[in-house]
Amino acid sequence: MGDLSSLVKKLIEGDILVVSEKGLKHAVNRFFGRSRWHHVMLYIGKGKVLEVTPRKGCHVSKLDLTRESYKAYKAVRCKKLAAATRRKIAAAAVKLFRGKNFDWQQLVKVSFRRILKWKGNRGNIQKETYKCDLDSLICSNLVAITYHMAGHAISSKWAPEYIMPRDYDMLEAAGGFEVVFERKLESGRGKNAA
Repeated sequence: MGDLSSLVKKLIEGDILVVSEKGLKHAVNRFFGRSRWHHVMLYIGKGKVLEVTPRKGCHVSKLDLTRESYKAYKAVRCKKLAAATRRKIAAAAVKLFRGKNFDWQQLVKVSFRRILKWKGNRGNIQKETYKCDLDSLICSNLVAITYHMAGHAISSKWAPEYIMPRDYDMLEAAGGFEVVFERKLESGRGKNAA
């Protein structure tokens, strides 16, 4: 476990972290989201992440990869961003979202919209005039909205408000993103890869 602090040191502002935790409620979340991940966080520097949870809303917390509850995690970085842009993304996310509540209605809307494969008017997403909903917040759209506002969409198929944790799973395959580190599940046991 001593190498976990060195993994955190590899992170820079604007990196995206996705995690999978133990427990029934997280398993249900992953099942309905059809993903191995259920939670998304934005690294804001100095060992801290910005995240949205049902209990605490949007808050800053210390990143602790030693938590026994984490089954797997992955850190992803947008290769196209300069250091100054990364810092702006992290600062903008904290300024825009810190203190906002988790929106259960948004979670239900996202789930049903994705199950029904209803994308709405996709053409508007690509326009500079597209305005994101900054009040209906869940973890996966916190990061997607922040990146969209910086001009780097997480998905070209879905509006930032309707991004799910599974959309972060294949970012590196879509291009422009790279995996910084990952802990996978292999034969029921975790493995660190840096």
